[in-house]
Amino acid sequence: MKATEQKILNFIKENELLFEGEKILVALSGGPDSVFLLHFLNKFKKKFKVEIGAAHINHKLRGKDSERDELFCNAICNELAIPFYPIKKDVKAYASKNKFSIELAARKIRYDFFTKITNQHSYNKIATAHNADDNVETVLLNLVKGAGIKGISGIPIKRDNIIRPILCLSKNEILNYLDENKFEYRIDQSNLSNDFERNFLRNKVVPLLKENLNPSLIKAVLNTSINLQNLILGLDDYSEKIKLNLVSVKNKSLSISDETVKSNDFIISYLIKSKIEENFSVKLESNDLKKIFSLIKKQAGKSEQLTENLIAFKERNEIIIKKKSLPNKVETYLLKFGDEVKIDSKTFSIVDLNSKEIKLDKSKNIEFISADNISKKFEIRNWQNGDKFFPIGMKGSKKISDYLNDIKISSFEKRNQLVLLNEKKIVWVIGKRLDERFKINSNTKKVLKLCLK
Repeated sequence: MKATEQKILNFIKENELLFEGEKILVALSGGPDSVFLLHFLNKFKKKFKVEIGAAHINHKLRGKDSERDELFCNAICNELAIPFYPIKKDVKAYASKNKFSIELAARKIRYDFFTKITNQHSYNKIATAHNADDNVETVLLNLVKGAGIKGISGIPIKRDNIIRPILCLSKNEILNYLDENKFEYRIDQSNLSNDFERNFLRNKVVPLLKENLNPSLIKAVLNTSINLQNLILGLDDYSEKIKLNLVSVKNKSLSISDETVKSNDFIISYLIKSKIEENFSVKLESNDLKKIFSLIKKQAGKSEQLTENLIAFKERNEIIIKKKSLPNKVETYLLKFGDEVKIDSKTFSIVDLNSKEIKLDKSKNIEFISADNISKKFEIRNWQNGDKFFPIGMKGSKKISDYLNDIKISSFEKRNQLVLLNEKKIVWVIGKRLDERFKINSNTKKVLKLCLK
């Protein structure tokens, strides 16, 4: 057995990448790396007791060369009797439409297609042909862009159902193996251009680093990547044990306790960053964390704008993080006895009852009011500055803003609070408190049931 093959077999075993009975979908471009991976897995599929298939995306970026790549991949799979799943996608058009870079658009199209094929044909894993040279480029690219620990840890050996069985090999090892076995492959001429960031690193920076600093750069960076990835696994395991006490998710927002933010150490920063990335699919920058920690010294109601339309708000005993909503606009809903209206995902209704039909409910979203001597026309809207009502059970009037502050709701909830009006009088701070003027008493003859569900 060749040393290169044994190296991969050891790597697969050490990292538990393949298991008996699995179906593996190979991402096949036609280039040397993916062709190597396909031949390797085909050769050892009986040893691993796995089935393999191959998926190919024609990105339509290189005209006839893209067509030849697809024909080449189809021919290999026919020769090896491997199921082949091709697709054509106009990456440039997709990138333009979605305002992505060509590289990002191609990556999204690839993984969306791979996921689709795995679901349709019951594949367990997607095998990509990333190698150790690719890992160096990823580490350097993330390092110069100021990425966090996950970014500079490089390409994960495995992530969800994606595995990288030849990440342990250098490009030279792959090319030598292909030449020795006379395996044909395609060359993407665009990889020789320095127009793309990765190509610049591959063609200019990495050769200089190897020549002037460390001839074993590829291996050294891979070892560091594996160490950092193991550190991240340890941090994730530790964080999982404490995160429930520190960070909670509610109403599509993230709540971080003041006590958590006060500590401001590496573990807590890592925990907050990973939780935000997990819930919002946003890669935070180091400056974002500084903004979050700065809020601890500010008064309630202050906020900081974060990356990708996220916003952090200081509340009384916590910091709330959520997607920034559009400017709040006052919407008005008109209704009368017996009507119901749709408000966002809920329905508000007014039902005409007699006093004998009243069944008290503990829900804050159900109330009963006297319908004696009131107009049949109601209005629902967001509360406005200057709004006042007479809270039931209290003497005198109170501004809505003061009342909402008194009951200590978050600034998000306060901003979106709805009120029900009848002839410009506030009947109900919906879901919170009725107005004294509309309460039922022993003389009430007509009753209305108000319900938000």
